[in-house]
Amino acid sequence: MEKQQEQTDGRRAAILQAAFDVFVEKGFEAATTAEIVRRARTSKRTLYEFFASKQEILTALVRYGATKMKPALELPEPQTKTQFLAVLEQFGRLFLGELLHPERTAMYRLAIAEVARGGGSVARELEASGRAPVTQAITRFFEHAAARGIIPRDKIATLMSVFFSVLIGMAPLQTLLGDPPISSDAMAQRAALATEVLARMMAPA
Repeated sequence: MEKQQEQTDGRRAAILQAAFDVFVEKGFEAATTAEIVRRARTSKRTLYEFFASKQEILTALVRYGATKMKPALELPEPQTKTQFLAVLEQFGRLFLGELLHPERTAMYRLAIAEVARGGGSVARELEASGRAPVTQAITRFFEHAAARGIIPRDKIATLMSVFFSVLIGMAPLQTLLGDPPISSDAMAQRAALATEVLARMMAPA
């Protein structure tokens, strides 16, 4: 049974990888299921056992991409201001690394184009598996910090907004427009700067 499940998972993964490659190379509209099954070395029947349509494949790819963000969202409850800032800086580096990863950028280009054409399921998946988990995880982290007296509870929304504004800036848009991806050193510098700005805002007046 376990071996059968591994084979099933392997076929599904092969279809998703082939679909990703075809979507990126040819664009979502021009991509065909015939080309996807050819590259996946499978059959249309197998493809349709997993996915009812190309849009469903794209939605699954968005969902799969979001799972790679999970390690960045596993944030411990902060006990001190020092730990709070250290965890936040580490999160910033991991988050940017996933957000600006070339595969993620290619995926978002496809998803945005499909949303513009009325791809409601893709839009819902972008929200459900993309933005929402990040917002929930970081909000919980800040709320735990507030419960410890590390930050004022009424400043949570402001501090989160400032942190992400400094951390992300225009980087996603620039990457989507074709600019070279920023280096890992630049990501680390952004994370450090965003954390430093927050530390200054937390300092007593």
